[in-house]
Formats: sequence, structure tokens, C-alpha cells
Amino acid sequence: MPKIEFEVSRVVNEFCHLSVLYADLMPSELASGILHNRNYQEQHRRQRNDETRLRLQKTGGFSSDSEWYTFATGLMKRDQSGGFRSLSCNSSFVEVFQDLRQRRAVGFDEIWKETRPRLEEYKYKFLSQWAPISDRVLLTLKDLAKAHWQTGRIQVHYIDCLYGGFAWNDCIGLTAVPDMEVQKKLLAHELSELITPQHAIMEALRGAGLKLGIAHTLVDMLAYFSVRDFLDPSIREKKGIRPNPKYYPEAEVLFPFFERYADNPSIYPNFAVLVQDMISYLRPEPTTLIINS
Repeated sequence: MPKIEFEVSRVVNEFCHLSVLYADLMPSELASGILHNRNYQEQHRRQRNDETRLRLQKTGGFSSDSEWYTFATGLMKRDQSGGFRSLSCNSSFVEVFQDLRQRRAVGFDEIWKETRPRLEEYKYKFLSQWAPISDRVLLTLKDLAKAHWQTGRIQVHYIDCLYGGFAWNDCIGLTAVPDMEVQKKLLAHELSELITPQHAIMEALRGAGLKLGIAHTLVDMLAYFSVRDFLDPSIREKKGIRPNPKYYPEAEVLFPFFERYADNPSIYPNFAVLVQDMISYLRPEPTTLIINS
């Protein structure tokens, strides 16, 4: 199983701070998703200024959410000197970001003075609860996704300003949720994002004429059942734990299907058969009415 390492990084938090404050200049999917933290934007609105906005606009920003994720995870994996040489994408943004940081134009010093000790304390508190179950959650995800982990190490960075979290290659960015049980599920979801073959799911859904969003439902179902047995039984049905039909299409319909699968993953020889059976479960064959003459 891959080793999960928890990190708290100023430069990663500072980049995301900038991204949240100027979310309207970021890719639309991110602006309406993990960067859509209205409370944080309102709390730090005085940090915004026209000069910084103009400089960010001139760089052209990020052309896609994947480019933003690549930059963010590049910051997580910077070279040991702490420099930016390992960031090969969007060199114009690197230059502007470095300059803004050096001139303290992002207004992050006071924020980080308060944020860092809180995130560090949270990191160690959560680690004490996650470490005993980590390998078992990863093994269950491997069995449910019928896939192998492609890395020996996964970095998990705590980022104070995010609305939720993201997973990209071998890195995860997470907000620090006060409820540790919810945090376990949130981390399991992002781990599921890394191992679940979503492209194959979407192709099958597209071919069946079903909502592509069901792929995200499947990801969250695998996450839920990978961590369910390690959660307090009294909160397993709680909002934020059990897959929410408000966000995940067909979640209520599919719950018993995946509950049966989680009890015995060997009922399917591979992931493709699982997906096809799920599609059949959502689109049962019509009953033929036979009328005797």
C-alpha cells in the first residue's frame, strides 16, 4: 500500500489563497467548486487589489482546471531547495507569483501566522486517527476499484481556504474539517478519485445514454464503503458521510447495489463487468406483458 504523508505548506496555501480571492480569473469549474469559498472571500476581501488583478489577467491565468491542478501539485513537490525550478508549466504565472510573494503583495503573512499552527495541530490530531486504519482503507479501495495503486507515496496537503478538496496524480489537497469522521470520508473520497478508472466509467455511461455524473457517484460509493467500517456507527448515515443524492446522481438508487458489492467484491471478475451490471441495474429490461388469447 502507498505511504500517505500529511503536509502543511505555506507556498501551497498562499497559491490557493490567491486563487480563492481571484476565483473569477480561474477556470470556471474550479471557480464554482473548490475555490468557491464565499466566507473566506468575504473575510479577506481587503486583500484584493486592482494591481494584482491586472497582473494576473496579463499572465492569461490557467487555461483549464488540469493546468491549475498541475501547478498546485507542482508546488507540493517542489525541489528540495524550495525553489520553483521544478514548475515547468505556465512560466509567466510562476514569475508573477514569485514576485507577488517577494513583495508581500498577496497579504498572507498575518493570515499564515494564525493558520499554520492550527493546521499543524490538526494534522497530528487527524494522523493519530488515520494511521491505524490507513492500510486497510487503501486495501479495500484497491479491491473495490479492482485496480493497483500506481504510486508508493501520496502527499496530502492541508489547505485552509479550499471548499472541499481535490486529487491529482499522487497528490491530494484538503480543507481541515472540524469533524474527524467527516474528514476520514473526505480523504477516502479523494483517494478513490486517484484509483477509480473514471474514464472507463464515463465511456460506458455515455454509451448507455446515462448521466456522466454517475461516475462521481460511483467514486463516492467506493469511498464510503472503504471507510464505513472504521467510522462511528452512530454517524454513518450523517450528511457528509453517506453519498448525498443532492450532489451524486442516483445515489439512493445505487446504494443497495454497492452495499451488496462491498460485502463481496469477488462477485465481479473485473471492473468493466461491475460497471455494466450497474448500468443494467439503473436501466432494467422492460417487462413484456403476455396476453393469452
